[in-house]
Amino acid sequence: MKRILFILICGLFAFTSCQKRGMNLFRGDYSFKTSGSVTLDEIVTNGEEGDSFTVSLPNEIGQLEISVLGNEKDSVVVVMNTMGGEVVVTHALCQDNKIFLRDFTKNTLLFTGDSISLKNEVRVSASGQMYEDNTLIINMIYDGEAETNERNFKIHGDNIRMAAIRN
Repeated sequence: MKRILFILICGLFAFTSCQKRGMNLFRGDYSFKTSGSVTLDEIVTNGEEGDSFTVSLPNEIGQLEISVLGNEKDSVVVVMNTMGGEVVVTHALCQDNKIFLRDFTKNTLLFTGDSISLKNEVRVSASGQMYEDNTLIINMIYDGEAETNERNFKIHGDNIRMAAIRN
């Protein structure tokens, strides 16, 4: 009886030690697509009410790489390489099946209803979750400012999502 119990405990220990958690779950190469929308609120100084627009972000596709950051437990480097665009590098913390990215800046292209395109740098806050060990969904919040035609706008978007599939 003791022998069976010992074998059962050893098997259970081996099974749980092989499960991917933290940085091991996220490490790898992914293909991603980002979509969502932001609100542009006009910044006015003389007390008037400014215009407000909701604009869709152009879909971004690219490659995402998550690699181990030295010997730090559950810390990773995230490299986002947008097709035809920029490369963004940030750090992240992995806990179980969740990932928390350090805030970073990126350029984004916005289109208003007046066919005006704005290329702006925005601050991005992001966190995500792994599903079925190969699908990573990252929720992002964009904040920034834009200027066009002598008008200034505050940019805010909190429904931006990146879907990334492990290659």
